[in-house]
Amino acid sequence: MKRIFLATASALLVLPAAPVLAQAAEQDAGYNPASLGDIVVTARKREESVQTTPLSISAFGAQALQDRNVQSSADIANFVPNVQFDSAASESGGGASSQISIRGIGQTDYVITVEPAVGLYLDGVYVGKSVGSLLDTVDIERIEVLRGPQGTLFGKNTIGGAIQFISKRPSDKFEAEAEATVGRFNRIDVKGILSGPLSDRVRARLSGAYQSRDGFMDRVSPTGAKTGEQGNIDRLSGRLVLEADLTDNLLATLSFDGTRIREQSPAQVLLKVVETDGFAGIYNGAVPGGVCLPTAGPSRFGNPYCYNSQYVRPIDSRTTTNSGPNQSDTDIKGASLNLEWKGDGITLKSITAYRDVGVDVAQDLYGSPYYYGGVEQHISQKQFSQEVQVLGDLMDSRLQYVAGLFYMHESGTQVFPVNLPLVQFDSGGKIKNDSYAAFGQITYDLTDQFSITGGLRYTYERKQFNPGLQVITGYDYLSTIPTPGVTNPIVDLFGPVGTPLFPAGWYKRTSKSATPMVSLSYKFDRGTMAYATFSQGFKAGGFTMRYFPPVIPAPGTDPDDIVSYAGPEKATSYEVGLKTELFDRRLRLNVAGFYTDYKNIQVTYVVDPDGPGPIGQFVPVLANSGTAHIKGIEVEGSAVLADWFRFDGSFGYIDAKYVKFSADALANFPGALSLKIPNTSKFTYNVGGVATFFNNDHGTLFARADYSRRSGQYKEFSNDPSLFQPAYGVLGASLTYRSPTKRWEVAAGGTNLTNKAYIVSGVTSSEYSQAVRSRPREWFLRLRYQY
Repeated sequence: MKRIFLATASALLVLPAAPVLAQAAEQDAGYNPASLGDIVVTARKREESVQTTPLSISAFGAQALQDRNVQSSADIANFVPNVQFDSAASESGGGASSQISIRGIGQTDYVITVEPAVGLYLDGVYVGKSVGSLLDTVDIERIEVLRGPQGTLFGKNTIGGAIQFISKRPSDKFEAEAEATVGRFNRIDVKGILSGPLSDRVRARLSGAYQSRDGFMDRVSPTGAKTGEQGNIDRLSGRLVLEADLTDNLLATLSFDGTRIREQSPAQVLLKVVETDGFAGIYNGAVPGGVCLPTAGPSRFGNPYCYNSQYVRPIDSRTTTNSGPNQSDTDIKGASLNLEWKGDGITLKSITAYRDVGVDVAQDLYGSPYYYGGVEQHISQKQFSQEVQVLGDLMDSRLQYVAGLFYMHESGTQVFPVNLPLVQFDSGGKIKNDSYAAFGQITYDLTDQFSITGGLRYTYERKQFNPGLQVITGYDYLSTIPTPGVTNPIVDLFGPVGTPLFPAGWYKRTSKSATPMVSLSYKFDRGTMAYATFSQGFKAGGFTMRYFPPVIPAPGTDPDDIVSYAGPEKATSYEVGLKTELFDRRLRLNVAGFYTDYKNIQVTYVVDPDGPGPIGQFVPVLANSGTAHIKGIEVEGSAVLADWFRFDGSFGYIDAKYVKFSADALANFPGALSLKIPNTSKFTYNVGGVATFFNNDHGTLFARADYSRRSGQYKEFSNDPSLFQPAYGVLGASLTYRSPTKRWEVAAGGTNLTNKAYIVSGVTSSEYSQAVRSRPREWFLRLRYQY
């Protein structure tokens, strides 16, 4: 009933505009799927062609995104070299988190004290955290992926790069669109858009979408009976944009967006169990009769109460023995006001924004059919940001400049009660962060062909963290084992209920950073340009949020040194590139080579998993681990081989090596210098093509296929073999028919057509590892109507 209501509501959204002109159809009238188009980007805060921008940038317009069946921001990694965009953080328990890595620089942790390494921007507004950053592509005008440090114009946390999502603006004439998609796993997606003028000076655009799919992984009991599902999709999103010409020179744009997610846990697979270590060892040793330890013999594998490898599954498994919590709820709200005043040779801009993310997720921690350990996540993050820019040109437009100021305040709370066999405790804490920045960049055309660009950004950061860790209860989950006449005492390893695991109070750290950029570009002719760039970026520091067992500081310890804090990262990049269009724009080829010196790398890893104490240490800690040198190349190309056929492709190569490690990191990982940087494939490539069978008075019929492949990679810092993902490839294809009037189209296609199962993300400790697996093969049928 809920699906029927949502589908009906989305369809009704477009009905009032039925009599209006077919503006959208007019705009698409000349579209040829096999042609090379040009995309205007704003990577340097001003509009310019992607081919004349001296940056390593990939851009996709609305039609290109639809033709490639891009459903969420994570899908774009299939078409961009040296980019990893994972859609779920395994330990977070929620599908709204993302892990992004560009050119070997990323961040795998999702806690709110840790900053991402790749900046996400929605209509110029910075999205501050990994949680809530998996954006949909409903009503998106284009996506821009900027590779390499973007520390001058974009600022903090763009040490790996930046990804911009630019939504469609209200139209001057009325237009509307309705779309419905059905597919495997009872897929029902609906979308509606309505846009047009409200008066001579005011325009509006309203869009909404609902996505629904059943879970593709079954929860099963020890007898094989189905007890539930994981890996479903249930998302509702909407956007309202109001645009007003306040004067002939002043444009105001007010935007609201919201997303509501009510899903189960991602599709998690238990990949490893060390039955004698950590809590697994305590649990197995406490099971009545002593039948679960290895000394009890192989019969322990037939006892469902023993936690061991009997519950381990291959990554292609579609079943799990998880029995604990199964919830992933996320609510995202955003609002922004953009003011733009244009004068003679000068433009003033103001971007004021507020975003609010709330996350409530709960998951089974260990994958046993008898629940004895789980984790919940309750996250609230709010941010306010203000940016002002002045852009202009002088000297007959030979000199272009942009300067600005930026401020952001962020507050948040993250609480994750951890339920273990012998104890339950609260982990997490509160944050208050402030960021201030001033930036400027100038481009001067020395000749009609040769230009030089220089820029600098200065950033000051103040971070505060108040840990909230304490023992809640000593509840004994082992007592749930049905053994008549046998009871199990509560073993308290942490102290009585209410014992703080960490000294309470606000802990503060400050940092400052200057990130310069210098670029030279030379235009050989109208279609060919070469460039060389030096740039720096930084990622803000962060506190370790998880502690266990209790932390007792030594006498005389500086209060601000009690909390483990990882300082800012820094990347210095050197890049050369060539962009060219040949043969009357039938061939486009862009090539870039880069070298990056990556210092003070923040790594989340498990400290001394085999250390002293009754349970060792199994909680991840954030620390500056060392230095890496990263070099590589990127090639992107498109070719119109015939009027009816276009080929697209890209290739990426990365040689990433750690060259230095801290003493602490080497103490925990003696062979750390031989470790591979996580989420980094040495090779990535994709090939795609679109064939137009006819484009005439009978309409347009075209087919598109895309294959992307990446070489093997580890999914976490310690290079746990169970979380190594071998090389794999993903194939997608579709067949689309568009009517002669361009008003409606129907498309049929599939994703992951080779049904390849691979690790999306993973988490490991001394006792177990688990991973989120990929979605299996899926088909879809889409009907779209616009007028």
